[in-house]
Formats: sequence, C-alpha cells, structure tokens
Amino acid sequence: MWWSKVLHSFRFALEGLKYTLVSQRNMRVHFTAALAVLLLALYLPLSKVEVLLLFICILLVLVAELFNTAVEAVVDMVSPEFHPLAKVAKDVAAGAVLLCAGLAVVVGISIFYPYLAFFTFHTFEQAPYPPNIGLAALITFDFFLTLILKSAMHRLERPDLEPSMTTSLASCIATSLVLMTAHLLITLLVLFLTALLVGTRLRIKTRKKPVLLGMMLGIVVACIGFQLMM
Repeated sequence: MWWSKVLHSFRFALEGLKYTLVSQRNMRVHFTAALAVLLLALYLPLSKVEVLLLFICILLVLVAELFNTAVEAVVDMVSPEFHPLAKVAKDVAAGAVLLCAGLAVVVGISIFYPYLAFFTFHTFEQAPYPPNIGLAALITFDFFLTLILKSAMHRLERPDLEPSMTTSLASCIATSLVLMTAHLLITLLVLFLTALLVGTRLRIKTRKKPVLLGMMLGIVVACIGFQLMM
C-alpha cells in the first residue's frame, strides 16, 4: 500500500511536469536551454563545482516556472474575470522566474566564458577594461537600481518619472561596451543601435520622460561602475 502511494505520487509529479511543458511556452524554452547547457557541459572539461552550479541554476529556473504555472492555474480558477490582485499574483510569480533566469544566465556565462576561447575577440583582449564578472555585477546593479527607482516613483504617484527598464539596461550595456573596447567602429555601431532602440521607444511610448530617464540612468551607472572597477 505504501509503495503504491509512492508510485502514484511519482506519477502525479510527472503529469505536473508534462502539463507545464505542454502548456507553457516559457517552460519549453527553459528545457531547451537546459539541454543545450548540459550538452555543452558534457563537451567541455568543467569541474565538479561548475557542473553542480549549473544543475542548481537549471533547477531553480524550472522550479520557479513550475510555481509560476501553479499560481496562474489557482488564480484563473479563483478569479476567472480580470482582477487587479490576480494580476499582481501572476506578475510577482513571473518576476521570480525572471530573477532565477537572470541568475542562471550570469552563472552560465561566468562558467562557460573561459572555455570558449574561439568566441574571444582580440578587441576585448586588448581593451582597457577586459570583460569580467564585474560587468555582470554592473548590469545587475543597474537592473536593481532601476527597479528601486521605479518602485519609489510609483509610491510617490509619479509614473512620468519612472525610468524605463529597457532603455536603462540597453544604455548601461552600450556604455559598458564603448568603455571596454575604446574602439571607434564598435562605438559608432553601438551608439547607432542604442539610438535606434531609444528612438523606437520614444515613438511608441506616450510618456517620453521614462525613456530618457532610463537612458541617462544606464549611462551614469555604467560610467560610475567603470570608475569603481579601475
């Protein structure tokens, strides 16, 4: 009897995984990325600690997506019609997935980067500030700072002063690339792409201030961050 209950529990868990994989597009993306990471881990001579870190990150993302799916199912059952609190519950659960996925990306790049020598650009090798883990910390700092400022402006009921997360991160990364490479052609290309992104955001957004504030915030964070990393 006890063994039968265990088998039933195992089958229910597999059905839950199958449902999430079939119904959730993001879960399929996470599984595909996990497979690619595991294949790369088989090919490269990673240490035991590095492989364990990859396992932990993969599981974190998958577990977060499972909880997100569970929250969405419960919310849809309790509140079939639109409700602001139902939206909050779904958004918060999705935020947990985003944070876990961001952590997985940072850890994955940090682990794989030293092994992928064929992706190394000589421009970066000879750059004044070669890319390192400090760049990941800088982008993460910009993400959290922008989020805090958005939250603060929201509490003050000033949505027009909430910096755009998209332009903040884009400007931070673009400025970091310019400072890292100190290469004229790369600088021009990065500035061109950033101008295209900001121009598009300005065109589709009714409020222009958040876009411009996000851009300025990203530039300031990158400049100060590189000064501190010198």
